[in-house]
Order: sequence, then structure tokens, then C-alpha cells
Amino acid sequence: MADLTEKIKEKIKNSNGLITFKDFMNFALYYPELGYYTKGILRFGKTGDFITSPHTHRLFGALISRQLIEFWELLDNPKEFFIIEMGAGAGFLAKDILSYTKNYKKDFFNCIKYIIIEPFKNNIIIQKENLLEYKKNINWIKNITEITSITGCIISNELLDAFPVHWIRKKDDKFFEIYIGISNNKFVPIEGKPSNKELENYIKLLDNYIPNNYDTEINLNIKNWINNISKILIKGFILTIDYGYTWKEYFHPNRNRGTLLAYKGQSVTENILDIPGEQDITAHVNFSDLYRWGKEVDIDTIGYSSQWSFLASLDVEETFKEVIGDFNPFSPELAAIKMLLLPQGMGDSHKVMIQSKGIDKNIELKGFRLRNISDRLEIK
Repeated sequence: MADLTEKIKEKIKNSNGLITFKDFMNFALYYPELGYYTKGILRFGKTGDFITSPHTHRLFGALISRQLIEFWELLDNPKEFFIIEMGAGAGFLAKDILSYTKNYKKDFFNCIKYIIIEPFKNNIIIQKENLLEYKKNINWIKNITEITSITGCIISNELLDAFPVHWIRKKDDKFFEIYIGISNNKFVPIEGKPSNKELENYIKLLDNYIPNNYDTEINLNIKNWINNISKILIKGFILTIDYGYTWKEYFHPNRNRGTLLAYKGQSVTENILDIPGEQDITAHVNFSDLYRWGKEVDIDTIGYSSQWSFLASLDVEETFKEVIGDFNPFSPELAAIKMLLLPQGMGDSHKVMIQSKGIDKNIELKGFRLRNISDRLEIK
């Protein structure tokens, strides 16, 4: 089997010498059995390329459970409460949610219908190994279109930042899309016209907003994602956790290099075209896009905040005692918990957004008791 680099080069040669960066990123991350996320290699944790919140400490899943319990209660304790997790990684968040609710909220646990959406078989194998204790409580499906309707919550944790994006550039008062070609047997960025009408329409919003000599990204897949969720969510919530910014922050004049980064071996690089399939490629999420595209399909935004304030609002002291026991300032667990809860690190870089359908959008959720800055999501 040819390696992924050769397959991408073949695709470029068969596409008149150019493909969009979005297509390149899609190949690099998701090409069957060769992409970064499809090889069945554990990419997370201390021995992986990066650490996500569920890998940091089980307290994260316990605190998320606290918010899920409130969702269930606001829906009048339905006998079937669906939790749909997209981008479940190694399955640790699912494990910690089910473990916490089984131990501390058994009536809610008995109502949970947990579904993991995972299109790649190698990843399912890893998830099933880690979730062996709860194999009777979880169903796996490949695509959200396999679901007809649910009441409950859709969860994504560091999913949207891995959606392939369009790379665009403003130069000489004109907008270009960045394509990927080949020069001297290497992948190189090449300027061209926007590749589709939807991208052109988005660019019009930026016409007088960003300066010249400015690179950024547009994630149109988020629109498709929220549209698909709206079709199946009858009543309930959408909980999104990810790196990201509001519109004003995302397109700040000083962020003229965009947000595209690659990760390998716990280190970060801007060499995003190197070694496709061997390094992660991410772009920060524009939460204002999720907000406005949600409104178009009757999805309301209830709250938005940094991860630290969201988690700290969820009865953190009581939950800490349940999960860990007495506070020990010398415990090695404390460093991991600080990473989750303090404004530095994940506490500030990660944002939490909760949207809803069929729910009073003015309700006040526990997770936003300390802070709710959803008003900043408006494009002004």
C-alpha cells in the first residue's frame, strides 16, 4: 500500500496540480487507515501527541456529569435520556460520565442511552477496550444520520478543531483561497480563487473586517454539523468544548497568521504540510459561527465561557470530595486538576458553549453561574 504522502501527490496530479487545503487536511487526518486519526494508534495522553481534558483527570467527566444531570432534570427526568458523543477519542469521557452517574446518581444512570458516533473501526476497537465495563450501556454507530430523533444531549470535546478548514488570505485588497500544490517534490501553498460559492459568501463578511497580509481559516463543516444535529434533536442540549474564540477575537488584526497548527510528540509546529498522517492538524473554533449557524436552524445559545469558570461552577468542591476524597496539597493529582480548573492552560484556552432546542433559552444553567459571556458571540 502506498504511503499517504504519495496518495496525496497522486490526488494533486489528478486535480490539475492543485487541491484545496481543506482536502489536504481531510486526507492527512482521515484517509482510511492512513490518516492521523484512522490508524488505530492512541494519540492522546502522556505518551501521545497531546492531552485532552478527559485524559487529564476523571474529575472532568464527573463535573460534566453534574451538568448532564441538570439537563435531565430540566427535561422533567425522561425515562430515556440520550447522550450522543461525537469524537470520543479513547472513550475516557464516556467512562467517567457513566462511572460517576452510576455511583452518585443511579436514577439518572438508569435512564442514560449512550451512543458514540465513530466512523473508524480502529478507533472503535480502542474505545471498546477502555469501556469494557460499560459495553451494555453504549451503542456505537458510524454516522449521525443513523439516528432519527432524540431527547437529551449531544457532546463534543475537541472535535470541531479537527474539522478540515479552508485556508484564506487577504492581500492587495483581494481574497484568495490557499491551495496545495507540489514543488521540488514538496507540498507548497498556492494562491487561487475561492473554491465554492458558500466560501465566497463568508468572505464577503470579512471584506472590511480584516487587514491586508492576513491569513485565516473558515470552517464551513461546522455549519453542516449543526444542521445535522438540528434534524435529530427534538428537545435537549448541545455541549461543545474546544479551543476557540469569538468572531472579534478570531479575526483580531494581530492574529494575521491564523490559528493553524500541527502537533506531534507533545510539541507544536506551524509546519502543517509536513509528514501528513503523522501529525495532528488543528484550527481554533470560531464560536460565533456556531452561534449564528445554530440560530438559522432553531438552535439557541444558552451560555458560553472559559472552561475553568464552567467547571468551577459545577459544585466543584462537593464533586472533588466524591471523586478524590480529602484534599491533599501534595497529591500528584493536584497538578492535573489545576490544569483543568485554573485560568492558565486548558482552563482558559478551552471554551464551553451550550446550545439548546425546545428549551427556554433564558434559563440559567449551573455551569454559567460564575460567568456567561455569550453576548460576545454576536458579530458586531
